[in-house]
Amino acid sequence: MEFVNLIDNLYERGSANFAIKLGLTRIEELAERIGNPQNSYKVIHITGTNGKGSVTKAVSDIFIGQGLKVGTYISPHLVSITERIKVNGKNITENEFMQTYLEIESAIKEMDKKGKDFSPSFFEIITALAFKFFEKEKVDLAVLEVGLGGRLDATNVVNSDVSVITSISKDHIKTLGDSEEKIAFEKAGILKKDNFVILGNIDQSPKNVILERSKEVGVNKVLEFNKDFYFENPRYHINENLLDYKGINLDLKDLQFKANGTFQMQNVTIALATTEAFAEKYKIDLSVDKLRETMKNFVWEGRFDYTEINGKKLILDGAHNVAAAEQLRTSVEVYCPNESKTAMVGILNDKDYINIAKIISPIFDKIIITSVPSSRGKDPEAVFEEFKKWNNNVEFIPDTLEAFMKLFSEKSDVYFVTGSLYLVGKIKEFFSTNLIS
Repeated sequence: MEFVNLIDNLYERGSANFAIKLGLTRIEELAERIGNPQNSYKVIHITGTNGKGSVTKAVSDIFIGQGLKVGTYISPHLVSITERIKVNGKNITENEFMQTYLEIESAIKEMDKKGKDFSPSFFEIITALAFKFFEKEKVDLAVLEVGLGGRLDATNVVNSDVSVITSISKDHIKTLGDSEEKIAFEKAGILKKDNFVILGNIDQSPKNVILERSKEVGVNKVLEFNKDFYFENPRYHINENLLDYKGINLDLKDLQFKANGTFQMQNVTIALATTEAFAEKYKIDLSVDKLRETMKNFVWEGRFDYTEINGKKLILDGAHNVAAAEQLRTSVEVYCPNESKTAMVGILNDKDYINIAKIISPIFDKIIITSVPSSRGKDPEAVFEEFKKWNNNVEFIPDTLEAFMKLFSEKSDVYFVTGSLYLVGKIKEFFSTNLIS
């Protein structure tokens, strides 16, 4: 079997939208059948409505810089599924993916025989494959991003050392609940006895849900943003951002990092606190010089992700929910206050496109609405009609590549692609396959 055929077969398990089956029964059985590889290394487990990907990447980078061998698991990917599984920052190769799959294939087939309710999902198989690959690679630490929610997510078969909840806001409400308190309950499901818990900037009501869960499971310590750790003096400049960090033990002036977006100040701060908590638990003496050097190069693809194409400034931002849209608006106002701005926008059908339109439409001089290359893509005509209510210069071009070409034909100081990580991924794929020069 070729790699492309394997991936197509895996995607079929999740239907066209790579659906996640929530629940731990299947992943527990699959992990058991392959020897529970997730128990062979230490784990930092990260969830949150927004920010969890950035924090996962930053924490991984820091510990790689400190000399640990680190496995990183993220989702979704932008261009290739191999992006989801990394060791020391390098994607799993297609051959390594294939070989590791073959090692767990018999367990999958045995479960398939019991019927579709027992058959592992796409996400469960990829998660188990990551666990197995990290075991084979003998990683010291796995930094895992939750796929959806937390309590019933396939990653939640681990016994984590540090649990992180970056933020709580409304998203995936049909699955996780229609209030921040219900969503907090789902995300607090990753908390484990005796682990350290890091909380981002979370409103008091959902935070109370998390704190109550912390008491129930008997966590070691809860550390809160703006209470136990915080940042000061943020300075914003494309690819050269700075903050002063006040942490559990560290006091860092003028910490520099490339990742753009006003929201990254909080994400970097959470990542630093997570690093400190893990280091404290395992008596790791952190090198501040190495930490600074690592953070200088910290970037996160797909969120206020800056590049230049033929001298034109392009920012890719997969702002896919209301909270992310608000962050995008703030970042645009801070980084591009006096520049003309044109955007291409596509939104998935399970997102609140009405409120997203209200938030981001006014910040752009022109908007091109297009389709998202996914079966979950919202009816783009409905999105078009909504955006027209808030901006008088909106155009509708269904074809994604045609829309991007039109975007770059407009006269503008800065160009944006936003509304969906799937859309951002498609544009990155255009770059990687030389469809755009």
